[in-house]
Amino acid sequence: MSFDSLTVLLAASILLVSSCDRETREEGRQRRLDTFRACLPDSIRESFDAVSDSDDCHDVGIMLEEARSRSAPLSAALDSIAHAELIDTFSDEEIVYYFWFYFDYAIETGSVRGP
Repeated sequence: MSFDSLTVLLAASILLVSSCDRETREEGRQRRLDTFRACLPDSIRESFDAVSDSDDCHDVGIMLEEARSRSAPLSAALDSIAHAELIDTFSDEEIVYYFWFYFDYAIETGSVRGP
């Protein structure tokens, strides 16, 4: 076996091993959704979980805005999540919609593209 063949074989092996146990898009979205949900107070999390269409996001957004004004740790946690998601400029309603539509609803309906 020549040096070039060994190099190609080694590179292919490294790529194969590095691709094992990679997080799928759906798993990644579920992890990010779980992070968002975990920082929410119980009552807001329950309301978020009950969202069935985009209109419901308005009410949950108002609840989130009120809770943030009363809790600096909650506000800091949500700011950190928004920064990580690159949605710093979103209102609380838009944040709720973002996590509902692109994460919760997408996972539920199976519309998250693979792999």
